[in-house]
Amino acid sequence: MSLENPLWQYALTLYSRPGVEQCCLQLQDQGAVVNRLLFACWLASQGIKLDHDRLHQSGNRWQPEVTRPLRAVRFRVREQLAALPEAEACYRALRQAELVAEQLELMLLWQDGQSWLPDSEVGAALFRHNLQQALGEPYNRVSGVLLLQLQSAAIALLDDD
Repeated sequence: MSLENPLWQYALTLYSRPGVEQCCLQLQDQGAVVNRLLFACWLASQGIKLDHDRLHQSGNRWQPEVTRPLRAVRFRVREQLAALPEAEACYRALRQAELVAEQLELMLLWQDGQSWLPDSEVGAALFRHNLQQALGEPYNRVSGVLLLQLQSAAIALLDDD
């Protein structure tokens, strides 16, 4: 396994596109797991249809057990910065730890996806399907406009290659 894998590189590239970071953060605020959305887009770019059950059967517990708790602690520290500016170094360290945890999470997702074979034609319908599968239950609670924005950015990334 490698932290520097094709999914990580794809995620960095997609996330750096105009508007994608803000879009992903808003989706995260609405209950989406951003790394799963990025994984869904990467799979779609490879012609691989994501199956919600298969994704959840992988046993990948990193996000709920490590990444999410780190984020929660970072948010709590951030809330204290006005009253305790000395906590800035702690906040920065937590932000860096969260980034590394997200990279590890993407590595685990990439590892899970290695055995999945292309089975679909790459296109908007596949991206839409994969995003819906990655979201699962929160699909009805997140903004369709934001999902479309992410989907459009991912498709535009394909056109740039």
